[in-house]
Amino acid sequence: MKKLGLILIFFAFMLPDSSCQKVYTVSIEDYNTVIELTYKASNDIKENKSNAALQKLLKALQIDSTYRQIYLQLYQVGKLNAENADIIIKALNKGKRIFEEDDELFFYCGEIYRYNSDYDKAIIEFTNAISYSKVNGEDFYLVPYYYSSRAFCFLKKQNYKEALKDYTGLLKLDPESISGLTNRGITYFNLGEKEKACLDWKNAEEKGSEIAKKYFEKNCQK
Repeated sequence: MKKLGLILIFFAFMLPDSSCQKVYTVSIEDYNTVIELTYKASNDIKENKSNAALQKLLKALQIDSTYRQIYLQLYQVGKLNAENADIIIKALNKGKRIFEEDDELFFYCGEIYRYNSDYDKAIIEFTNAISYSKVNGEDFYLVPYYYSSRAFCFLKKQNYKEALKDYTGLLKLDPESISGLTNRGITYFNLGEKEKACLDWKNAEEKGSEIAKKYFEKNCQK
């Protein structure tokens, strides 16, 4: 995540951690307009009005493309309506150019691709998100999902070896992840490692997973 510097009289946005520091300025009036548009878009999203929210966010983006909250809301729009995927990807790519090495934005871009079953492009985005998180800090609450989402894509492509690496990476960050244990069990099973699969399913079952319980009873009690 990138933090923005604020200077009185005008807003100066300086993006840290880059060899060539970029400075953007925007008037207070425009800044307030963007905040208002983003707030209204957030309410639209809560009411499932994805198109109305999108129009407000695109207008806000035209006024000030350095207001990071716009991109976070655009992702929420993308979750509501897959028809807007191309527009949102284009906007997120703009955000990635402004907020360089922002792992969260790469993750959201990957999620939009994943929702639309474009797993190859999603994997590229998740890989970048994971790479940047190692620099920005893996304590950010979304980082385990970077691994989970990339693992999901690998599973869809039947690349079980890479999926296994990611589920293991997820569980290193979040050992209590029920979905991580359940899905790693599925991955182990597809790799022919039944004993390890059953162990993960049993652990997930003990943590309350009904899905893992069904897998265990079907495959591990014979």
